[in-house]
Amino acid sequence: MRLAILFLVLIFLIDMLGFYIGSYRIPAYDIVLHFFGGFFVAMFFYHYLKDSIKTGFLKTVLVIVGAAIFIGVIWEFAEYSATKLIGGYLYKKYQIICCIGNLDDTFNDLAMDILGAITFILIYVKLFIKHNKA
Repeated sequence: MRLAILFLVLIFLIDMLGFYIGSYRIPAYDIVLHFFGGFFVAMFFYHYLKDSIKTGFLKTVLVIVGAAIFIGVIWEFAEYSATKLIGGYLYKKYQIICCIGNLDDTFNDLAMDILGAITFILIYVKLFIKHNKA
């Protein structure tokens, strides 16, 4: 769980740093952050919930991916709120474009969150099956 938290904090700091370096000019910057955000949120929830969910593998996977989707949606609400509250100020004062793009950007962000979570689950399944066969 510590590894997941460490990487989530690192992703957040990289995202905040991105505002200052103009990350919107770097192709795939946001996509990579959302993918790894979904991956490490799924890892966090897996470690957090693994002892309390005893309802079967499929339900566990659905809860973990659902949690990653939920966090992704909350993040998109936060981006939208930040854009409305401080976006104009940041652009006027520092020429920083904050924070949310259009609907396509939001859709891509959520898709990458989901893909990251599913990637974690697939890696977990591969390791889980390999571990249980040994």
